[in-house]
Amino acid sequence: MSAVRTEYSLAETLSTLGLIGKNLPRFVTSVGGTGDELEVVADARQVKDLPGPLQLATRLVPAVRSKLRVESFDGGVAVLAVDASVGGLPAHKLLGLAAGRVEKVVAHRGLPPGSVEIRPDARIALDVQSLLAAKQPGTVVTNMAFADGRVALDTAA
Repeated sequence: MSAVRTEYSLAETLSTLGLIGKNLPRFVTSVGGTGDELEVVADARQVKDLPGPLQLATRLVPAVRSKLRVESFDGGVAVLAVDASVGGLPAHKLLGLAAGRVEKVVAHRGLPPGSVEIRPDARIALDVQSLLAAKQPGTVVTNMAFADGRVALDTAA
């Protein structure tokens, strides 16, 4: 087996995993980061069908700033810690409100159930292995990391 590290933009990563088409959703206004943190800024006003409490909050302060960090990678599953803020106030505690929407996207795209799990502790479990296996059978994901605003996947075939 040969090991390969490939770096992708966030859009390329999500597309490779089958979570989006080729482009990021229009509500994502910037992606960057330094070191092992990925920074994503979103304009929440552009998100359709937000739960009521979030709609009210986005009218006041539309920019959501998030920092994501790969906390662990085990058995093909990356656990991402999320630290988000809206107008300087912590918003990552509201991440659970997105769980139903994420489950719908996963089902609509025909992806493995449970491959994206929003956890109540402001973490996201992403089953990178099962998502990638659907598009690239035989590829084994050995690690996932963020590197200066990009996503690094270590794979073996």
